[in-house]
Amino acid sequence: MKNIAHSYDSVRSPYIPLDVLMANRHVDPRRLSGFPVSSGIIEGPCTIIRDLKELGALHSGAIVVCETASPMVMRFMPLIGGLVTERGGFLSIASAYARQYAIPAVFGVEELMDAIHSGDVIRIDGSEGILDIIG
Repeated sequence: MKNIAHSYDSVRSPYIPLDVLMANRHVDPRRLSGFPVSSGIIEGPCTIIRDLKELGALHSGAIVVCETASPMVMRFMPLIGGLVTERGGFLSIASAYARQYAIPAVFGVEELMDAIHSGDVIRIDGSEGILDIIG
């Protein structure tokens, strides 16, 4: 009878060390993900809203990037072409408005405000919850 207690070949761990897992993983820094809120795809330059006073300068079809969709942002939903937020989720009031107006939206994108700048060309996939920074 073979002693399997000391045979390392017979013991297979179901766990893969994290450093081995991450070594071959390609992470694209120009692709961010969040919660898919409202389906649709839109591509174009984005407008970052850091202060509510900046909402008055929005043009029709603008892709808005903000920390959170406050009630003031929701007043401009008929003008917005796409919406991405750093906070929020599928059940927020803003997500209901985005679906009502058929605006592609992704919410809950971590570190969004640090990764993107006003005027950057982005693509929002509201069905998958993906934001690609194109240029």
